[in-house]
Amino acid sequence: MTSGEAAGDRRKTRRVDGSRIEVALRPRGRLGALPAMAVDFSRYGIAVHIDQPLPKDRPVYLSLRCDELRVDNLVGIVHNCVRQGQRFRCGIRFRPSSELQQDRVEVELALERLERTLLVPETRRA
Repeated sequence: MTSGEAAGDRRKTRRVDGSRIEVALRPRGRLGALPAMAVDFSRYGIAVHIDQPLPKDRPVYLSLRCDELRVDNLVGIVHNCVRQGQRFRCGIRFRPSSELQQDRVEVELALERLERTLLVPETRRA
């Protein structure tokens, strides 16, 4: 069993391939983005590959874009961050109900739309 399979067993929600998502991750407030590549996604969280580790429980801000959908200034909390070769796989839980989150209801609806978009295979969208 791989670590990915083990992680999948613990999850309460299904993750979908996140490779179509463009990610900007800002660990220090709303400035200073780190390069990040989405691995998988659900409306409740995202896994990204990054070049440097982030401490567990650290708040981060994300901007996500896929096709015409965009979610900006999304509040998240680092759930885990583990080395995978030369990069780190960082699991982030979204916190749309956080006091730090602006436009809470709109953000939750945008995350649901993004998840639905990713569930449709690219070949069916064309």
